[in-house]
Amino acid sequence: MTKVVIADLDPIVIKKLEKQAFLRGRSLQAELKYILELAVLSPSQVAANLPILPLEDLQQSVQKSLRDSGYNSKDKIIELVREVKREIVEERENFKMP
Repeated sequence: MTKVVIADLDPIVIKKLEKQAFLRGRSLQAELKYILELAVLSPSQVAANLPILPLEDLQQSVQKSLRDSGYNSKDKIIELVREVKREIVEERENFKMP
């Protein structure tokens, strides 16, 4: 695979890219690769690279995972979603650039 070096990027742009990568759970390199691929590939080419999983299989897998983890009622699942949202907000508020 070819390596690309981009010189003289504004440090502010780098910081914003690092933050964006962090918030999306990616490395800076993975984020840049994602952005570049989106910029040059058509939507169908992007979709062609995504794994295909039938919706029914995904639904069953998620339901089983939730049940196995003790989330076997609607109320417990709602509380889980609320907890995850709180954690995301806290992470974003506490995010500090290196």
